Amino acid sequence: MDIDELKSDLRSQVDAIVASTKQDDMNSLRESIDATPETLSALKAKGRNSAQVVAINIDKEGVLTLFTRAT
Repeated sequence: MDIDELKSDLRSQVDAIVASTKQDDMNSLRESIDATPETLSALKAKGRNSAQVVAINIDKEGVLTLFTRAT
């Protein structure tokens, strides 16, 4: 999901998380995404890549949501 599609209050929360995330942690996350074919395929289907992922969420059922930013 592109963060620009989020409501402004939720987008602010994601932006705050992104701002507090260390670059090493983000690099590690993106490497994990690149190493997981199903996740990488889902991104590519949306015209995105791991470099555009800025945050993730895993809900109670284990559903992974990737938050991306186009730029």
